Amino acid sequence: MQASDSKQLFQVQVGAARALYALVVTTALLFWLNQDSIKLYCQQKYHQGCEIPLLGQAPAWRFGAQLTLALEQQRDSLLERLQPAAQLAQAPVVLPEPMPVLAVNLETPAVLAKPLAATAQPVHQAPAAQPLPVPAAVTQSVPAAPAPALLQPGTVAALAAGDEVFLVGDSLMQGVAPHLANSLRKRYQIRTVNLSKQSTGLAYPGFFNWPRTVAETLDHAPNIRLMVVFLGPNDPWDMPQGKGKPFLRFKSPEWEAAYRARIDAILEQARRHDVQVLWVGPPNMEKARLSSAMGYLSGLYQEQTALYGQHYVSANPILGYTDDGFAYTTQTPQGKRVKVRVDDGIHFTITGQKLIAEQVLSLISFPGLTVTGH
Repeated sequence: MQASDSKQLFQVQVGAARALYALVVTTALLFWLNQDSIKLYCQQKYHQGCEIPLLGQAPAWRFGAQLTLALEQQRDSLLERLQPAAQLAQAPVVLPEPMPVLAVNLETPAVLAKPLAATAQPVHQAPAAQPLPVPAAVTQSVPAAPAPALLQPGTVAALAAGDEVFLVGDSLMQGVAPHLANSLRKRYQIRTVNLSKQSTGLAYPGFFNWPRTVAETLDHAPNIRLMVVFLGPNDPWDMPQGKGKPFLRFKSPEWEAAYRARIDAILEQARRHDVQVLWVGPPNMEKARLSSAMGYLSGLYQEQTALYGQHYVSANPILGYTDDGFAYTTQTPQGKRVKVRVDDGIHFTITGQKLIAEQVLSLISFPGLTVTGH
């Protein structure tokens, strides 16, 4: 019996060793193939370089990332070849191209709101070493603002039948977008393209590249006439500038130049496609340091949208905030206190989301469209 027990114990140990070996090999293989994704996540999470000493740039180790990239390119190529057939099968109805309309920023100082024709190119170009290219020089004037007849008092953008609205942003926009999209669809039969994605911003294009996503979306969606942008809380950190290079320190001149260039890249795509932009600035946050950073980023959004003749609106007045104040609740016009922020001091309650969505909606004119419901 003892020999039999010893044999069984040995077999169990061998089985456990094999399972452990398989687990280690599988884990190593996954790290080898997904090293770039893991590195980008590490950068975004901890805001510093995450290279593995000695191993990080070894040819055999980097081959795993190259293999993954090659497989992804083959997948994308296959999808592109299949796409024309799928489009033919759908037989879409082509709507007449609406008149391009752009709104001017009404809340910025006059010195910022000068037309682009007065300058050769947007200011604050990014250094050549930045991972995203600096936008092309702006050599054309900003398209004329909507005729007064198209805009109702207090509005800054206009939409017509067949127009679409593009929703861009992080988890802040993810909360607001469904309410805005629902109201646009039910009241005015306006469709939306909602690509809002949590944990995204402009500081980490390797994780998610908003300028490129905006460019690709506008290239393939000609009916988009208004883009609403709402982001910021994922960006106030040191920024990677390339392989083997030190991170750009948050708020440094180099950081700001790179960040402005990424804002410009989005606004430039809107200009090229005759798309109006309504950029929502993030509100004050509960934590003072994050709140101060939001104020700094909001200043950049406001200045760059003004340079492109677009419109900026702060979320602070919508939530009843003045100066640097923060509160979980706000008072309605009827005098009732309602909770607008959740317990993390960053995101919004459903009530807060609806308030922001309604404010954005109130800034849009719908000439010729009949309201069908609320």
